[in-house]
Amino acid sequence: MGDPLERHHVGDRGQHLLNTIESQPALVERLLADKHPVADAAARLRGARRVYLVGTGTSYHGAQIGEHLFRSAGIDALAMPAFEFAQYGPALDDDDALVAISHRGVKQFTAAALDGFRERSKRWVVITGEGSPLQGAGALTTAPQEQSAVHTASHVGTMVRLAQLAVAIARSIGHGVPLWEATLPLLPETVAAGVSARNRCEDAIADLDLSLPSHFLGGGPAWATASEGALKLREAAHVQAEGHQLENFLHGPLISVEARQTAFVMAEPGPGLDRTVEIGRALTTIATNVVVVGSAADQLDGPHASIAIHRLPEVLATIANVVPLQWVAYLASVERGRARDQEPTAVTDRRPGPLLVRGKTHPAEGRKSFLLCTRR
Repeated sequence: MGDPLERHHVGDRGQHLLNTIESQPALVERLLADKHPVADAAARLRGARRVYLVGTGTSYHGAQIGEHLFRSAGIDALAMPAFEFAQYGPALDDDDALVAISHRGVKQFTAAALDGFRERSKRWVVITGEGSPLQGAGALTTAPQEQSAVHTASHVGTMVRLAQLAVAIARSIGHGVPLWEATLPLLPETVAAGVSARNRCEDAIADLDLSLPSHFLGGGPAWATASEGALKLREAAHVQAEGHQLENFLHGPLISVEARQTAFVMAEPGPGLDRTVEIGRALTTIATNVVVVGSAADQLDGPHASIAIHRLPEVLATIANVVPLQWVAYLASVERGRARDQEPTAVTDRRPGPLLVRGKTHPAEGRKSFLLCTRR
């Protein structure tokens, strides 16, 4: 697999991702205790008719989960990709609000969405990492900047902040708190259980060929978890992985799934469980390796493996279920010699500019890959 010195260097870099995954229980505990900034953020959104949540990539997956958290707390909310909101956004009313999500604080269209919105309203909040350019009034921080390009803790921190914010807004407008609020104190130990499940995750994928296309499926809030799992596997291991909305998977994507490919299926008690069971049965019929993740994993027949670490309500299960998927990505990256930690060099200012294409050769395979960058 190339020069021994290079192998050692790759392993060293992968240590950052490993350390970050393992740091998440302490992060969740710290954020849950840090309530004052959440109250301030909720006050900025008070009186909103609708809350838009925007982000890019992992941050958009956080926005999708935020939509479910807010709606379950009685708050009208809609998640949109930051690009779509900035370039093709809805007609906004004076009593709309915005939650912009960006861990590093440098994404071009998240910044554009935020800049455009705050020209017309003060009802906005940004959820961002420590040390990002988006600090000061309106900023709700999550985690330190990650040394790995495969963001994990920042996403978990974002989901915790969104849950706290949903509770605080609901309480401030007299809706009371959602039923799941009572289970928030369980999050640190639940995330810790996910971190401790590394060996179970390793066993689950030990004899799978993840160089073949993999599929991640989920409905409701688990759609975002599935999308995030696929993204982490692509980023970490450089393999083909797709995240699918549960029902959409039946109407086109399923036809291309073949035997020996792997499907990671999110399974939680809720409105989508019956359909999840049916799709899981269809996948096993065509000899796909089904790995079930979630507290309802025992409802699916004949999976290759199952990973269940909690009994949280469906809308909070996203915070727990993403951790095993992080392990899958990390373990696959180590197996393939693709462990990486540093963000690729790119222009990071927020001025729009021409796209840059940069290429590098992978020593192990002698092939060329290209990185598409832009001024952000």
